[in-house]
Amino acid sequence: MALVHLKTKEEFEKFIANQGTVAVHFGASWADPCSSVDVILTEYMKEMKDLKAARIEAEEVADVSLKYAITAAPTVVIFKNGADVGKVNGFNPVELREAITKLSFVSGAPKEAEPAAKEDLNDRLKRLINKSRLALFMKGNPQQPRCGFSRQMIELLKNVNADYWSFDILSDEEVRQGLKVYSNWPTFPQLYLDGELLGGLDVVREELQDPEFVANLPKLS
Repeated sequence: MALVHLKTKEEFEKFIANQGTVAVHFGASWADPCSSVDVILTEYMKEMKDLKAARIEAEEVADVSLKYAITAAPTVVIFKNGADVGKVNGFNPVELREAITKLSFVSGAPKEAEPAAKEDLNDRLKRLINKSRLALFMKGNPQQPRCGFSRQMIELLKNVNADYWSFDILSDEEVRQGLKVYSNWPTFPQLYLDGELLGGLDVVREELQDPEFVANLPKLS
């Protein structure tokens, strides 16, 4: 499903009246991070059946922006059955992911494991994610990636001289399935920085356009 572009107050009100949960990105053409937020929301909609998302230019609907206290672009306001239930100010992919997860957008997750077994798996996943400041969970390995998306991710990291540790999820089905639930992100590759999920290929590609983000990545000596 594509991101909906809203033009008027009437279109906005009709869109948020949808049953279920919707996210509206209040953007601005002059704010570069807004394009990254569009990519993130589009990627979520590919995987989350119940999520509807739209973008509206904050300055073109001043009365709507005033009503929801929009003071900066990008800002994402989350609605549930027409009522606003959450807001993420600025470009913050981790906070946005957590807000969406909290509202249980993801459906069809694997059945809950037994509590003790699940706790042990979560401990293992946490250890793996934190094995390096930058951890990549991919299909194959950097020398022999086994899918096009993983190959592209390797090239992106190579281009910025990033120092990372990788794990082949095809070698361990428990880790592969467990990560989908642990991070509420159903596709691979997945890239983590300092224990937090950054996202998949499209999100990382956009993040790498930010010099400050690149500067914060661990580098090969």
